[in-house]
Amino acid sequence: MSSKPSSAKKSKSPSDEVVEEAVPADSAKPKKDTKAKVLSLIEEKKPRTRSAAKEGSVLPPLGARKPAAPEPAPAAPAAPAKPTVDEQKAAALNLFEDDKPKVRRRPAVENAAQSALPPISLLKEEPAPPKPIVPIVHAPPPEAPAPEFELSETGEKIIHLKPPVLVKDLAEKMGIKTFRIISDLIPFKIFGNADKAIDIEVAEKICEKHGFKLERDKREKGGGVHKVEEVIVEPVAQVVEEVEEDKLELRAPIITFMGHVDHGKTSLLDALRKTQVTAGEAGGITQHIGAYCIFHNGKPITFIDTPGHAAFSAMRARGANVTDIVVLVIAADDGIMPQTKEALSHAKAAGVQLMVALNKCDLPTANVMRVKSQLQDIGLAPVDWGGEIEVMEVSAKTGLGLDNLLETMSLQAEVLELKADPKASPRATVIESSMVAGKGPVATVIIGQGTLKVGQPFICGPLWGKVKAIINDRGESIKSVLPGMPCEVIGFSDMPHVGDEVVVMNSERDVKKLSEERLEEIRQKKLSVPRRSTLEHLFASIEDSNKKALKIVLKCDVQGSVEAVSKCLTDIQSDKCNLDILHKEVGAINESDVLLASASDAIIIGFNVKVENKALTVAKRETVQIKLYSIIYELIDQVKEAMAGLLDPITREKVLGHARVKQVFKVHKGFVGGSVVTDGIMNRKQRARVLRDGQAVYDGGFETLRRFQDEVNEVRNGLECGIKLSGFSDYEENDVIECYELEKIAQTL
Repeated sequence: MSSKPSSAKKSKSPSDEVVEEAVPADSAKPKKDTKAKVLSLIEEKKPRTRSAAKEGSVLPPLGARKPAAPEPAPAAPAAPAKPTVDEQKAAALNLFEDDKPKVRRRPAVENAAQSALPPISLLKEEPAPPKPIVPIVHAPPPEAPAPEFELSETGEKIIHLKPPVLVKDLAEKMGIKTFRIISDLIPFKIFGNADKAIDIEVAEKICEKHGFKLERDKREKGGGVHKVEEVIVEPVAQVVEEVEEDKLELRAPIITFMGHVDHGKTSLLDALRKTQVTAGEAGGITQHIGAYCIFHNGKPITFIDTPGHAAFSAMRARGANVTDIVVLVIAADDGIMPQTKEALSHAKAAGVQLMVALNKCDLPTANVMRVKSQLQDIGLAPVDWGGEIEVMEVSAKTGLGLDNLLETMSLQAEVLELKADPKASPRATVIESSMVAGKGPVATVIIGQGTLKVGQPFICGPLWGKVKAIINDRGESIKSVLPGMPCEVIGFSDMPHVGDEVVVMNSERDVKKLSEERLEEIRQKKLSVPRRSTLEHLFASIEDSNKKALKIVLKCDVQGSVEAVSKCLTDIQSDKCNLDILHKEVGAINESDVLLASASDAIIIGFNVKVENKALTVAKRETVQIKLYSIIYELIDQVKEAMAGLLDPITREKVLGHARVKQVFKVHKGFVGGSVVTDGIMNRKQRARVLRDGQAVYDGGFETLRRFQDEVNEVRNGLECGIKLSGFSDYEENDVIECYELEKIAQTL
């Protein structure tokens, strides 16, 4: 309860009392005090006595008032009593005591009545609890990243980056905000964003501007996911060396048949397999790589049949790189041909064991001695002639010498002692890939080491996959494959490239992570800043733009054929016409192919593929030409003819004769040159020019050609005639009129 006021104090006016309570004693100037204002308003609201109102007296000081004692609550519920002034004061004190730091103060005034507060009537009711005031916290501005650099011995700040350099990576290394790097690129005529890839020379200049030195880091082969790469991406030879000898086991030898086209490679393999693979090849020509397994004396032998045509040289090269023994097939009646020498070069480059099979020895035109002599000339001396090359006489048609061929190949494999660790991490080489309906991408592989099993995750180039199914060469589904054996693998994320290596990894997460890194690396190379154009490049581009171009959409049945056919097409040499392959893919010709060809004015070429029904309908509507082929010779020849057909024919002049003007005659329509044909003929249907002192003064067609009074089509040597050319009348004596015709000659590539 409040104490009585001291008698020693002097009486003060109410306004002075309020100001004294509102201003702290240690403050010289009045401060904002909302509490004092509210209390002064409460004091003013007290009912004054009539005499005090008449005399203009004011309320006593706050300290002199005693608050009324609270009355006990009635037993029966009654209407709530209005709060007294003292209660309002206490509530106001409690209200502002806790919220002092949060109250927004106003300047102190001498009279509380002058304060711009709400009407006092609002304070008669019990005040509602104050709403919490949530302070507004502003986020601090983003700080620039901490620089990542090394100090050299000379005190230079060195940062390391691998090309291509992204703007955001450069900014992060230097600890500079990205927008500053973007603005620094403007003088270099480079406009982009944080993900823009810039040239390494430009990046070096930007670093030099900010006091840094950029050193290029070369990405190691397979760099990125280093832990994964260290485990799986190693040369096969190195892995084999690390394996203990007692863990190695004999594996099936991989033998490749090579040779000239139509010398009987596939037929010889058919005779060994007792199958008829040749019946399924168009024109009897092998146009895919096939891998087969044959058992001899209980031991497996893997065979690869490579195409013999020159178009598939790249496929033959791959076949030689994954093989142990090459059997060079030569027709005894034909001898060594150009592609035989090419296949021999592939075999020597691969460093594999070489054997020779002389096929078609049953024919009466076969000349074995001549072929052996040719082999001797190219450095392949037969064993029976004192050399080291096994030469066997066989016949795929009659079966002559096939047992001897198998036995010799088995002996060669035993001598080579081909071994592999079946328990090592599996590796395989893709020798063919295709898109199969219902299965997706399917690859024919040959296992190099380890045992490939269903369910294993693998990486293949930039692609990843998981072995969903394994199918052997007889079309049977199996669970695992041993080293040296061929099979078809289903489970690739996309179509693999021929020659890529399939490497099994520990987890599916690792293969996906490594695949993403390799794909990102490929994407960054495509995003790298292209080389600036020069004047020479500009002239070359203008010249190329003036060339005719044959645009092609190529669809083939397997990936090997796509590569072989596209290589043949791009090898067509022509300075007059370009060949643009807009799209090449494995699979049937579909609607999207037709729409692409229609939009780019191209033709569609299909090799051993079909056309979908919907694509046929769209092709008729869009008038897109679709050409289907099953033999590569026809495809190449017709593409060459089409390219030559795009070229405009060359126009060439052929002089028919000359006539000399002897006299000029005036006629009603102008002037006519009376002439004598000195050589050749004058033909009214051709063109003529007037030569004066060796210079042409006019060139045009004949209007009239007369012999006496008769209009004629032709005047021969030694005869006189009257010549009037269309639109020309300025004849002079001794002018020479030369008659010629324009020949159109088709251009060649």
